[in-house]
Amino acid sequence: MRLKEEAARTRKSFSAIVREKVRSKRKKLSKAEVDKIMAETEKLAREIGKYTKGFDSVKALREIRYHDR
Repeated sequence: MRLKEEAARTRKSFSAIVREKVRSKRKKLSKAEVDKIMAETEKLAREIGKYTKGFDSVKALREIRYHDR
């Protein structure tokens, strides 16, 4: 309700107010933090890759998409 009130008071859309609030709360990451996150992601991807060898994700998605048509 507070966001709706702010939108009305500032004559902006509710969506614009929400976007502004989200942008203002975003944490800026340093290059070191981003590099650490990317390294962890790559490590997880390699680990998961061990269990998905030979799995065709595109084929699986197509089967899901067109299964009940």
